[in-house]
Amino acid sequence: MSKLNDVTGRLAIANKAKARGGSERRGQAKHRAQTTTPITTAQELLRIVRAAQPIPRVAVARRLGVHRRRITVLVKPLLNSGVLREASPEPSGVRAVGRPPIGLTLRTDHDFLIGVNLGVSLTQVGVGDANGKILSEESFPTPQEPALALAQLRSSIERQASKINDRSLAAIGISVPGPTDIENGRLLYAPHLGWRDVAVAEMLRTKVPVLVENNATAAAVYEAQRRRGRSVNRTSGDFVLVRAGTGIGVGLVREGEMYRGTNNGDLAGEFGHMTIVAGGKSCPCGNFGCWERYASAASAVELYKGNSPRVTLRSSLRFIDVVSRAFAGERRAQMTLERVGTHLGIGIGNVICGVGIPHVVVSGELVHGWKFIEGPARAAIGMSMAGRLSDWSLEPGDSHGAELGGALEVAIEHYLISLLRRKRAAAA
Repeated sequence: MSKLNDVTGRLAIANKAKARGGSERRGQAKHRAQTTTPITTAQELLRIVRAAQPIPRVAVARRLGVHRRRITVLVKPLLNSGVLREASPEPSGVRAVGRPPIGLTLRTDHDFLIGVNLGVSLTQVGVGDANGKILSEESFPTPQEPALALAQLRSSIERQASKINDRSLAAIGISVPGPTDIENGRLLYAPHLGWRDVAVAEMLRTKVPVLVENNATAAAVYEAQRRRGRSVNRTSGDFVLVRAGTGIGVGLVREGEMYRGTNNGDLAGEFGHMTIVAGGKSCPCGNFGCWERYASAASAVELYKGNSPRVTLRSSLRFIDVVSRAFAGERRAQMTLERVGTHLGIGIGNVICGVGIPHVVVSGELVHGWKFIEGPARAAIGMSMAGRLSDWSLEPGDSHGAELGGALEVAIEHYLISLLRRKRAAAA
């Protein structure tokens, strides 16, 4: 009997130790779950806060589709590390019933970022905060030689950065007019500049990360964030962004994330160089009849000038000048924009059929002439197979996204991820 009691006692002690060990493991697992939140979830949380700040936790939970208690777990380390802060609502003079909601905001007083829109004719450089607010900017004509252009850009970046004394430069986003190797910071080909395989990030010789992104993709990143501010859902949804300026580029967004090609030279979205007129006008890319030769801002200027012997007298004519004349009632200018709208719609119909995303946002210079472009574009889309079979939509975007806004947004996206990685490393 004593032996039985002895065995029973030992089993009880072993069971208690096992239970204690299981409890400790569960506690450790809980701690890991709290400190190793998937970066994608935390990144989307920061995106939502940026878009709708100050935003109560319950609203964030609703958008992310998680329980309110889960938001507490997600938010706590971000508050402790200083990435987020909580702010009381501004006094309104109206006495509310119950406890007023506390809104989450993104802290922007530690670092700053620089956005660069390297355009075919003009380069813009701007300093901004993590909310996308431009603090300072300058511009200069883009030199034709890559080395000279990047040397001038480096000087401009240093000049702009020197104006901010109380914060640290965290990242630089550069939008360029052509496909890129974003992993290595290279511009692979810019037809309108004649540049091939330019090591942009390396040539700038900066101490911070440099993100080199196709300008249409950068504009789509900007538009996705802008749409989050209007949405009650987790993401900005699926849409196609058509950026039309000197040329045409397309950015593809699925469930709020950019869609990229599978190789280093990302050609996904280079629809500006699809042929829509067989044997048509020659294109700087080497092809004939490309979409951008008929539906870009540059093509509108060319069409407006026509073959008049007075073309040389109008060599400085810009797209905005054509738009101004159209608003002033000049029929030639109006017909030019209408024709561009028709070709824009033909290409958009092809894009919708090709990628299966029926919602389209037009960004870039063409937005300024939207009053005259929209109708013909819609008519052309309606005649296509996509127009007949899909529930498609077409809307103008924010022109700022095709300029500095898009470049700065690329830098901000990288910055938010780096913040989350640093937080995770500190918690490990």
